[in-house]
Amino acid sequence: MVYCLRCCLSFAMRASNLIVNFFGMGMIIYSLWLLKLWIQFVNELSISSSSFLRPWFIYTFLGTGIIVCMNALYGHMVANCISKIALFIYILFSCFILSIQTALIVAIMFKIDWPAVISRCLDGTDDALQNMLDFHIKVCQLIGIAILVAQAKVLVIATVLLALGPQPKNHCSNVATQDFRYSFLVIGSESQTSITPSAPGFARRIQF
Repeated sequence: MVYCLRCCLSFAMRASNLIVNFFGMGMIIYSLWLLKLWIQFVNELSISSSSFLRPWFIYTFLGTGIIVCMNALYGHMVANCISKIALFIYILFSCFILSIQTALIVAIMFKIDWPAVISRCLDGTDDALQNMLDFHIKVCQLIGIAILVAQAKVLVIATVLLALGPQPKNHCSNVATQDFRYSFLVIGSESQTSITPSAPGFARRIQF
């Protein structure tokens, strides 16, 4: 079996989607833990959740993780059964999803100054809690950028696979076909015919 460029790219696409899927599940678990931490923090301050600041960066992080998992699973299925139409649909869907994720991450995680907003809500009552929340916000921003870059790399691999054209029928099939002209059956028959007596006197000599 000879592995060509298409096989290597298909394997790279499957492996990349698998890694991105693990990152997406980690984002979901991390965002749920952050949401639980936020609820505990609001309860400790004895403030109603409706009147307090909404943790939109946690909601954005959770939604991004869910979308990343769904997109990675779809990309893994497309990489297993590569066809031109499936790759084209996957590229269009990934471009649409990637643009939405980029807009949400930039608008909610970067344009809003969350440390300043949280400090105004806390009013300097708990500096340790504010520092902890600032740390988690920075972690969410870094993970959001990293997952966008990883999805962009998978999209580039899918685009290269689409540019390679349709898959040939004898794709990576380098199985050597056996030449039956040199099989033991034919050789045996040839040897048998070679020792078969052709002279009529030979049959008379072996008779008693």
